Amino acid sequence: MALSLGVGLYFTKRASSSLSEFFLSGRSLPWWLAGTSMAAASFAADTPLYVTGLVRGQGIYENWQWWCYILSGMLSVFFFARLWRRLGVLTDVQLIDLRYEGRSARILRGFKAVYFSFAIHTIIKAQIILAMAKILEVILGWGKWDGILVSSAIVLAYSTMAGYWGVVVTDFFQFIIAMTGAILLAVVSVHKAGGLPHIMAIVPASKLAFFPSPGKAAFMAFLGYIGLSWWSKYSSDGGGIIVQRMASSRDEKQSLLATFYFNVVTFAARTWPWVLAALASMVLYPVLKDNETAYPKMVLDLLPTGLKGLMLSAFFAAFMSSVGTYLNLSSAYMINDLYRPFIKPDASERHYLMLSRLITLVLAGVTALITYHVSSIVGVFKFLIAFGSGTGLVYIARWFWWRVNAWSEISAMMASTAVSAFVYENRLCAAMPFYDRLAAIIGVSTVIWIAVTLLTKPVSKEKLRAFYEKTLPGGPGWGDIRKGFEGRDGGNFSRPFYLWLLGSVFLVGLTMGIGKMIFGWYASGAAWLALSFAAALALWRGVKKGGIV
Repeated sequence: MALSLGVGLYFTKRASSSLSEFFLSGRSLPWWLAGTSMAAASFAADTPLYVTGLVRGQGIYENWQWWCYILSGMLSVFFFARLWRRLGVLTDVQLIDLRYEGRSARILRGFKAVYFSFAIHTIIKAQIILAMAKILEVILGWGKWDGILVSSAIVLAYSTMAGYWGVVVTDFFQFIIAMTGAILLAVVSVHKAGGLPHIMAIVPASKLAFFPSPGKAAFMAFLGYIGLSWWSKYSSDGGGIIVQRMASSRDEKQSLLATFYFNVVTFAARTWPWVLAALASMVLYPVLKDNETAYPKMVLDLLPTGLKGLMLSAFFAAFMSSVGTYLNLSSAYMINDLYRPFIKPDASERHYLMLSRLITLVLAGVTALITYHVSSIVGVFKFLIAFGSGTGLVYIARWFWWRVNAWSEISAMMASTAVSAFVYENRLCAAMPFYDRLAAIIGVSTVIWIAVTLLTKPVSKEKLRAFYEKTLPGGPGWGDIRKGFEGRDGGNFSRPFYLWLLGSVFLVGLTMGIGKMIFGWYASGAAWLALSFAAALALWRGVKKGGIV
């Protein structure tokens, strides 16, 4: 905590020089720092508790609830990393001003700034803070409000002082501490549970499976995850947190490398320490009222003094990196996409920076109030998957289809929100399985936004051509707008689609192969790793041939 505060103090002066420094570190980050910050931001205190809840509740295969985002992660690498860096925005919401025009675009930009800051990001931060409160309650015996207030104070200090500089630099060492703690607890818990062979003999075989058995409800959920979830979510073209790091990278190459590195670390490296600890907890604590508390309970019961303190530091590190990130980006939305363009466009940089810090404090207070009324981390995560589904396709399409306009996004967001509220609150839908709810939200939303797109006025060709010239996305959906840019743009998608497919096979194979080898299933593990290696070779040749790196 002292180190985090020291970083905040050190970078305060630099971060206070401009909004670009406060929110994007002057667009100067190397790939390894931007990529580590991506990984740290997505590794929160709630993540190991969430994975523990999945494994104890359903089994290892239920991790496809988030493993499915390998597909969208590789989509970001080979389709969007360079486009976002090329666009030169401060936030992803700023794209609206460059892609659309008219009153509808202004309404959409302002609305999304508030929507993400006070709705989506507040729910995510509440999920993260809830986990930290549970951890502190189990380990230290603190009440919920004590945990919320104390665990939020330190991150508020450095995120308000040093902005994005404080976030990304603390992310680097916080991620190292968090991963060290995760590996440490996995090793100790497996040993205390009698070793991995003993655990595998006790835990039901169905819960050790990496894929659910066909014909069961779990298999239908799995199909929903890999068939619907990854492309339908509001972060389908990167999402605000990842886009902020893409935009802060030194150049397009650094942006692509950072995003690729982040995905490899997130799925192949982070998965297995959490899974092993969760399996060990099933032997050590066969029955618990709240499965998510098993992880901090093992810290309290199994680790000696000293290591217990290190593990608590790891929890704080994971917590602070994520909450700091969301507070910084939410403040960026409010200043860059609402206050500066629509309320006070001619103020000084000092004025905007002062207000950015004030908004950060306000957002933290709102989050604390929401957190107090949330009880389940897994429940919140599944709600987030559904809430906002149906918007993902329009966020992808806006890069590659000229006909998409501001009303497309507005209608997709309204339809998705309305249908999500209906299927989650209506008694008639109470018995619907998760994948049916997801399909309903996506299906209805997609039909509505496409119909609205075709019935409303398109963006002018001048605006579209200016956007295309700046981003050069390629693809057949731009029609006449693309004329004159052939050879300089992204072509007909054959190469990036091929690289996306190879990247997805590589990462799925690597993640499954490492897991199989850990569990002693060497034949299948070797097969998965061989598939991953073959995809990696083809991927490297394709990347070199395309001049991408």
